[in-house]
Amino acid sequence: MSLLAAGCGGDDDGDDDGSGAPSSEEVQTALDDAVAAGVPGIALEMQTADGSELLTSGNASLDPEEAIESDDLYRIASVTKSFTAAIVMQLVAEGELSLDTTVAEIDPKLIAHGDEITVADLLGHTSGLADYVKDEQFAKEVGKGGELTPEGVLGFVAEEPLEFAPGAQYSYSDTDNIVLGLMIEEVTGQSFEEELNTRILDPLDLTETTLATDFDFPEPHAQGYQYDPESPSAAPEDVTDVPIDPNGAWASGALISTPANVATFFGALLAGDVVPEAQLEEMMQTVPGGGSPEGPGTNNAGLGIFDWEVSCGEIWGHTGSFPGYRTLGGATPDGSGAIGMTANATGIPDEAEQAVLHAQELAACRVLGEPVG
Repeated sequence: MSLLAAGCGGDDDGDDDGSGAPSSEEVQTALDDAVAAGVPGIALEMQTADGSELLTSGNASLDPEEAIESDDLYRIASVTKSFTAAIVMQLVAEGELSLDTTVAEIDPKLIAHGDEITVADLLGHTSGLADYVKDEQFAKEVGKGGELTPEGVLGFVAEEPLEFAPGAQYSYSDTDNIVLGLMIEEVTGQSFEEELNTRILDPLDLTETTLATDFDFPEPHAQGYQYDPESPSAAPEDVTDVPIDPNGAWASGALISTPANVATFFGALLAGDVVPEAQLEEMMQTVPGGGSPEGPGTNNAGLGIFDWEVSCGEIWGHTGSFPGYRTLGGATPDGSGAIGMTANATGIPDEAEQAVLHAQELAACRVLGEPVG
């Protein structure tokens, strides 16, 4: 285990303000417990007005054994959706879109039922669109090393009927954000990557965050490991180089980043530095629903972000899962505290899953400055 960096002063037990919030040592112990239960490596960035801390446990690589470094990169998967949502809400603020804009108004040929599905439906996973990631043919094709396109992955579910009437209920679907990415391109006349860079990454100086567009994984990166659900006691498989074209995830899940960059983004978003206050308030209107994987505590779905009600309060953010990588990014309601947690394993045993969720809650309570209930 290690404490790579600390910018938060305090007394010896790491709880410097008398609030009863979890100390650094308590959070570190929770990370160590997750590693002992089966997570190869885990890294956690916590940011508050007092500074930042990066806690780690385990390893970035098991063979050869390599320690986690502060600049190690991870595939942050569906955390990408919050970046996409931020771009959309900026366009809403600019009058280029509205939450009531239908897909057909932007591109009548993009998807079936586009005249029924709104921007709000796509952001809030109430569109009724089938999730292409769950399609059997997509599952067969995705690991073969072929090249994918956003339009191509929509084709896997193009003939699927709506699962429910748009706006009628919540159902998490990666398809929603592929559609949003293509709408961003149509409205702006620029590529999604260009809009991402100019609107989000460059202004926030997120220099370690990039949109993956090919099979290359920049260095330095943590190795990713996958457990076999049929043999959870067996050693996990290194799946870092499984040939999955990230263009198949694109605006739904193709970002590569670090825990620090993830925390910085969510802190800025919740502080109102990324989208205007009116649009941020709209993003924070929720219905019951969780991401994939779910976050700690009680999960509620907003527009591009989730609200996690934990024992000490609430944080807002998003989770992500890509073979071998798992991420949670979040911030306090006012953005004054933020976290970015990455683990380099998926399909982890149940004991490890509960340990990760416990560590997430402790980290949330530490940046909230509140004791665990």
